Amino acid sequence: MSQQNITVENRETIRITGVIDVNGFDENYIDLSTELGDILLRGTGLKIGKLSLEQHELLVSGYFCSCSYDDQKDVKKTGILRRIFR
Repeated sequence: MSQQNITVENRETIRITGVIDVNGFDENYIDLSTELGDILLRGTGLKIGKLSLEQHELLVSGYFCSCSYDDQKDVKKTGILRRIFR
């Protein structure tokens, strides 16, 4: 099984390992694909400080309100349509 770590420091910095891709983002949300499923980060003033797809690591700063997993197993089947109509 894949391993993933999510570290939050003072609700202002978050480091996530196991990142495969960033599906979309702005200053209020970041939508990620990870080895264990999609993650949606919500907050204000969110900025991607470091993204290394080779090392599967993401570092984000801002103020975090929530972090949630999308447990859908058929993400590849809905792909682009799911992202458009979100």
